[in-house]
Amino acid sequence: MVISLSQETLDVEVESKGLDVRSLYKEYLETLTRRQVNPETRTQYLRVIDSFLKTTDWDLSREAFLNYLKFLQTSKTANHIRWNYEIIHGFYKVLGVKIPVDLKELPQATEPQRPYLETDEAEKLMEMAKSNITDYAILRLVSVTGIRKRELRELNLSDYDRPRLIIRTRKHGEQRIRTLDEDTLDAIDAYVNGPRTIWDGNPRKPKTDEPLFISPTGIRLVDSTLTKKFAMYARALGKPMRTGFHSLRRSVVTWEAESGMNDMEIQKLHGWKSNQMPSIYARLKPAKLELASYAGNPLIKKKKEI
Repeated sequence: MVISLSQETLDVEVESKGLDVRSLYKEYLETLTRRQVNPETRTQYLRVIDSFLKTTDWDLSREAFLNYLKFLQTSKTANHIRWNYEIIHGFYKVLGVKIPVDLKELPQATEPQRPYLETDEAEKLMEMAKSNITDYAILRLVSVTGIRKRELRELNLSDYDRPRLIIRTRKHGEQRIRTLDEDTLDAIDAYVNGPRTIWDGNPRKPKTDEPLFISPTGIRLVDSTLTKKFAMYARALGKPMRTGFHSLRRSVVTWEAESGMNDMEIQKLHGWKSNQMPSIYARLKPAKLELASYAGNPLIKKKKEI
């Protein structure tokens, strides 16, 4: 159902237009269920929409939307404001209405976005992780490529063909190929030829269709394992509690932007559909592709020809 709106607002008495907003939104949630969005997340989505509709008194105009975002600005982080925007954006799509506010217009939060690692912190992280072959391989790979947590978990041995790594973007069903630097290759090789060969305490030769990174019992790593692993190192670095695993991705994007890469290059490198994502992550002036990335990454001491 596509709704015809005036430029100012949607009639408060939505029933007069034959619109059952709640019913339409439930249809949207059913779509999320089919996409395997968990019940807790669906509940959070509904809470956001309830808050939005209550605060704006069912007004879907541009002015009402901006006022709602400004209302969030007083107490929420930049990430939370954007999260609300994305959920409400989905709600507008269900109604068949074009969202009246562009992503670039989001108000700045009173609190900065989630932290990222400074160059000296990244170097300290690598030094701490070196004592654990598995941790070092994982953290080194993430800190060089900015790979997402889920992409890391879903890597198979067959995706690693030195010096290249195939990364599948689950969000869009696409893949990208990264050529890794020598230090990262050495870290992965040390893991594959060492801890990776042990399964339930028994040496064995892994099959190519098996996960690249596994738990001590041989199963594919889970999100909570990676979250706890990074949290331990973040605390040792003295980083705030809200410094999560995804902060490494933000760090990589920031370093790339600082090195002079432009938004289009960073977007392609990280598998984003939207060209606005680099500025959301780095919030730096766009300023070249793989070589420029390596030149600006503090963990890579030597450029690698590709």
